[in-house]
Amino acid sequence: MDTWPVTLPQRLSADASVQDDESRATTDMDAGPASVRNRFTAITQTAKGSMILTGAQLVTFNTFFRTTIKHGSLSFYWIHPFTEEAATIRFKSKPEWKCIKSDASVNDRLFQAAFELEIQP
Repeated sequence: MDTWPVTLPQRLSADASVQDDESRATTDMDAGPASVRNRFTAITQTAKGSMILTGAQLVTFNTFFRTTIKHGSLSFYWIHPFTEEAATIRFKSKPEWKCIKSDASVNDRLFQAAFELEIQP
C-alpha cells in the first residue's frame, strides 16, 4: 500500500472534523421505543478538511491521486488527523479545488483542496 507523499502537507487544516460513520441498525417496534443494535464492530470514520498547496505540490497531489491511488479508489497510509497515529485512509469523494492566490506562473499560485477521507478501522 502506498503512503501519502512527504512533499505534501502532512496535516489537514485546523478546522478539520472527524466523525464516526453510522454503525447501528434501528428497527421500529409495534409499540414502545425502536430497537437499536450495532451492525458491526469495525467502524470507519469520515474526516473532512482542507489544505493549501503550491502549484508544484498540486502536480504531486494530482499524480498521487490520479495515478498512484487510481483516482482515490485505493487506500493509503497517512496519519489520523486528530490522534496523529498511523492510519489506513481512502478518499471518500474527489477533492474540490479553489485557486486562492493567482499568478502568471502556475508554480507561484496557491490552491486550496477540500476533501472527505474515510479512515478505516
